[in-house]
Amino acid sequence: MRLTEINTQNITDDIIKKVLFSTIKSKFLEADCLIIFGCHLKPLLDERLDCAIKILKSKKVDTILLTGGIGVNGNFNESEYMKKALLNFGIAENKILVDDKSTTTEENIVNSIQILRDNNLINNKKIVLVSNQAHLRRIGMELKKQLGGDKFDIIYEYSENSIISFDNVKNDNDLRNLATNEVKKIIRFIEQGILDDEEIDFNLKITRN
Repeated sequence: MRLTEINTQNITDDIIKKVLFSTIKSKFLEADCLIIFGCHLKPLLDERLDCAIKILKSKKVDTILLTGGIGVNGNFNESEYMKKALLNFGIAENKILVDDKSTTTEENIVNSIQILRDNNLINNKKIVLVSNQAHLRRIGMELKKQLGGDKFDIIYEYSENSIISFDNVKNDNDLRNLATNEVKKIIRFIEQGILDDEEIDFNLKITRN
């Protein structure tokens, strides 16, 4: 089944799981760039920072890109918050690139791509995306759409114990509504030509959230 064949009036738990929670981490030892996506909710942003710091402790990453300004519902600059945390952790400032203007995922992608291009970090490069798992499908789809024919490898990384885990989504109405709206947004963006349609394997057995 393709994403556009999903009935948006009947978003089931199985659809949410296969669309948003089927992203599997890739094993890697080094990467050219790690992108941490901002969030106006500090608990979620802290999850992403913790995930990134764990990676930086054990993997070789040449450059870190922080993307996020002051969101529509935010009251702090997300990139400044992340940069301070990474500097406190001991990351050298000259390894950090910053997009402190973006207020939406779409702006995150556009501005990040420009920074990646300006720093020769796209063609034949390995790029790690750090966010919560439910966000990564759309991020990956948008990045692939925007970059077109460029050759690059995407690695997905996320917290295993996120507030927005599939188990929590199943048992919390607010989180389920959030996940449902994310699925609908992906489908709407495909219909608008912002994203490319993708095949979803509903026979795939997922053993990890």
